[in-house]
Amino acid sequence: MKIWKWLLIIAVLANIGLAVFQIMPKKDKGHKEDKGEHREEAAAIELGKESQQLIGLKTIEATFALLAEKVAVTGQIAQDPDKTTHVAASQAGMLEECKTEMGRAVNKDDTLCLIRPNNGASEVLLEIKSPVEGIIVSDFAKIGDKVDSITSLHIIADMSVVPATFDVYEKDIAKVKTGQKIIVTSVAYPEKRFEGEIVFISPRVDVTTHTVKVRAKIANAEYLLKLGMFVTGEVIVESDEKYIVLPQDAVHIVGGKKIVFVKTGEHDFGVREVMVKKETKDEVAVEGIKEGEAVVTHNGFLLKSELLKSKMGEGCAE
Repeated sequence: MKIWKWLLIIAVLANIGLAVFQIMPKKDKGHKEDKGEHREEAAAIELGKESQQLIGLKTIEATFALLAEKVAVTGQIAQDPDKTTHVAASQAGMLEECKTEMGRAVNKDDTLCLIRPNNGASEVLLEIKSPVEGIIVSDFAKIGDKVDSITSLHIIADMSVVPATFDVYEKDIAKVKTGQKIIVTSVAYPEKRFEGEIVFISPRVDVTTHTVKVRAKIANAEYLLKLGMFVTGEVIVESDEKYIVLPQDAVHIVGGKKIVFVKTGEHDFGVREVMVKKETKDEVAVEGIKEGEAVVTHNGFLLKSELLKSKMGEGCAE
């Protein structure tokens, strides 16, 4: 965090005129957490609107969702495309002109080359058009060559979806199933995320690397991923049921209990104890929060700091 931002935060906490934090005790009504109910907050923290903006306090609306665990994998785009189309002349003749080259993207009905037919009409050239959209991956003739309706002039590959093979560690293979989503990135385009789907899992474990090969189809609408390119991926493993799912930084530990801060009014934040059901590196599934409540995520540690100050001497941990 930049120094100026820290200075703003310190100013907010220290400035008595802004009436920053106040700890306001509430009665515990003892409501149960099951059936969508929860206990009332044991305390509330008051924070002015300007102070919230200065420290960058953020909240999210609690919603039920599937908890998504991510399994990291490495792999490679296949050396050969799955879908290819061979283009040949409709009749015998001589290749008069080429209008494309290997590696070039073409659209359906683009003119690829011109053929002078062997039918005596020397002034009439025959256009050979692309039957599909894709990338020219092979050329088989040059200007002046004799061509016929059997021999390919070009091969066009459909690169809008590319196959890729990934290595999954043996310890993770039980989590991976066909049909799961995979998010792929490449060092060539670090800002890009490519979505795909697992379509095959090998029945064999590599005895040397203790990994299992899995195959995926990756969306590549802009043709950015190239054949043979090395990539990394995250297989998205979703939970079987839905929970209230929060970012990890929304949950804090105070006095050995796990809590979150819930925005209960324009300036008020309640302290809510939660039970963690499942968690991943990035997210946590909890009980004790109602759907639709506004839970503090970013910079909630400042609220925690004030809460701990109010409980000083009570043996709070962490």
